[in-house]
Amino acid sequence: MTPPLRNSLHALALSALGFTLSGCSKAPADTAPVTQKTAAAITVKTAAAQEGPMPRYLRLTGEITAAQNAAVAADTTGKVIETPVERGTVVKAGDVLVQLDSRTAALNLVEAEANVVLAKSKLDLAESEVKRNEPLVQMKAVAATDFARIKSDRDGAAASLSASEARRDMTKKTLEDSTIRAPFDGTVAERFVTAGEYVMANSKVAQVIDLQHLRLLVNVSEPSVGLIHVGQTVEFTVSPFPGEVFTATVKFIGAAVRAELRDLQVEAEVTNTDGRLRPGLFAEARLTLPSQTAITLPASAVRTDGANQKVWVVESGQLTERLVEVGETDKDRIEIRRGVKKGENAVLAPGPDAADGVPVQTAPQS
Repeated sequence: MTPPLRNSLHALALSALGFTLSGCSKAPADTAPVTQKTAAAITVKTAAAQEGPMPRYLRLTGEITAAQNAAVAADTTGKVIETPVERGTVVKAGDVLVQLDSRTAALNLVEAEANVVLAKSKLDLAESEVKRNEPLVQMKAVAATDFARIKSDRDGAAASLSASEARRDMTKKTLEDSTIRAPFDGTVAERFVTAGEYVMANSKVAQVIDLQHLRLLVNVSEPSVGLIHVGQTVEFTVSPFPGEVFTATVKFIGAAVRAELRDLQVEAEVTNTDGRLRPGLFAEARLTLPSQTAITLPASAVRTDGANQKVWVVESGQLTERLVEVGETDKDRIEIRRGVKKGENAVLAPGPDAADGVPVQTAPQS
């Protein structure tokens, strides 16, 4: 191949390569630049954090006890012949709990009353002898020593009558003790004997509890002792009735702080007319103290996620997530101890779409 031909082919190849490179370096005229998509704004209702009085409480734990709880015991010996009550029986003061065999006591009472009659007749005879001999002694018709013996017989008869009356009263008490009665109005918690058993004096026969009048026993730590006084109202809850608040009134305050635990025992009276509360229940109580000024929000503004409480505040048209420390609640408002300032607007009932940086539109307040 001749040199002029090689030069022509070389020039043609360079021209084709230049056209290809120039075509690759130019962007299509109709290609638009890529834009970043922004999040859509959500509509929320808000409420401003306000400053106002918030009640304060002294938190306590305690136990429900019975104002009257008696392990009723026999006061005499005997065989049980009747037990007219069962566990749960409601009784009035004086109702029969257990009846013992009283036949021996009844016979002993008959004998004791007869001895009283005999002793009284002997005393009457001795009194008449004294009265008959008094004028004779003054006339020296009866010796002074004989009259002293007559008076001694009269005194002995009086002593015998007193002893007979005491034995009669003791026998009467034994007969009465054969019928074991309820000491107060209440409910039978347990019956320990049954017909045919033989009981001794001091043997427990039944447990009677007054369920109408209970007490809330709480232990107040030493630094809080000065906050307690008679007449204060105590609110408390128990696990069998979740969400229900019961009330009691402080009635008895311990005389001294217990050295080993450094606390003071306080008892509050509980009226239990419906009988739902039971002795032995564990109670979480709170004692109302003077109110203090605090920052508050509607309780619906706070959302709990695990151990954290969160609030979403509207700032510059978007949401800002805040971790808050909450305190007491009063009706529909909750205390915000840390995380929100007075006047800041917080989202009410934040939903799952609430997140940091989300733009918002505020709904009109009704």
